[in-house]
Amino acid sequence: MPLTPAERQDRFHAAFLGLAIGDALGFPLRGIPPASLTRLTHLADDFAPRPRGKFAKGQFSDDTQLMLAASESVIREGKVDGRSAAVHFAWLWQEGVILQPPRGLSEALQRLVSGTPWMSAGAPMGVKCPSVLSRAMVVGLFESGARLPHDAGVLSIITHKDPTCSAAAAAFAQAVALGMEEEPLTVAAFCERLALAAAEHDKALAEEVRHLPRLLAWDTRRALEALRKVGVPRSELAGVDGLPAHVVPVLLTSLYATLKVPHDFREAVALVLRCGGEVDVAAAVTGALLGAHLGTRALPARLRKQVLYLENLLDTADRLFQARQVRETLATALALHRKR
Repeated sequence: MPLTPAERQDRFHAAFLGLAIGDALGFPLRGIPPASLTRLTHLADDFAPRPRGKFAKGQFSDDTQLMLAASESVIREGKVDGRSAAVHFAWLWQEGVILQPPRGLSEALQRLVSGTPWMSAGAPMGVKCPSVLSRAMVVGLFESGARLPHDAGVLSIITHKDPTCSAAAAAFAQAVALGMEEEPLTVAAFCERLALAAAEHDKALAEEVRHLPRLLAWDTRRALEALRKVGVPRSELAGVDGLPAHVVPVLLTSLYATLKVPHDFREAVALVLRCGGEVDVAAAVTGALLGAHLGTRALPARLRKQVLYLENLLDTADRLFQARQVRETLATALALHRKR
């Protein structure tokens, strides 16, 4: 049966909270090698007691901040608009509130603030930063049709021009959007839908997504070790322990964890956190996917209550939900008018 409006709104809440919780769990652990994480137990049960730097427990990073900024733009415009989203992204940099963004993102935001047009400000080809992923969740919640890959690409290109970034964003957006559909898909069909979205930007990444189901039969450690290397030049893996700061392995690892443990938020997010390295983005993506597909009941109550800025997250989710409702109502009215 189709999701009721209340059920769909709950999925919006859960996607927002799942992303922020995953991000906040991973933020204090970012860059820590996996060997150092083996001594830590219950990684996804509570926020780290030793927060990163001056930040409090439950604090998320730039990934959730960019998602919220993208949401505000879509809510205001009633659509994905590159110029508007760029203004919202630039504000984070201009006000000095964005938390520890990676270098390529920082440089792109600085160019936006300096007046570079939004289509030209992004990091150059070859820079494949996973920071583009989180904002694509907004597209997955707001869109459901043929525009989804394009709009995910629009939000990506503002800060990163490489088509692999757009492809990964499109795949993640499609994965979120499938959580709004009433009929569950097989793993193969799910990955095929994601691959089709990615293929509009990068066919090589689409093939990697399409072949992801076969890794589910592998030993978990072997599968994760293989995924961390996909699409990454050897030079970028040198000296890196854990997930590299590269959008392909971060996306694939998050999808793998979601498919490997599809009904257990804690276990799936912990699986990603134990990979070490770029775990804040990976845990955020995993948390968002499980939230979008399972609803708020799947999220641990303690984490839901303790993530910072809870009311703001829920309020933004509600306003994005309402914006989608308005868009769908207008589209239905227009379609009826054309039939007359």
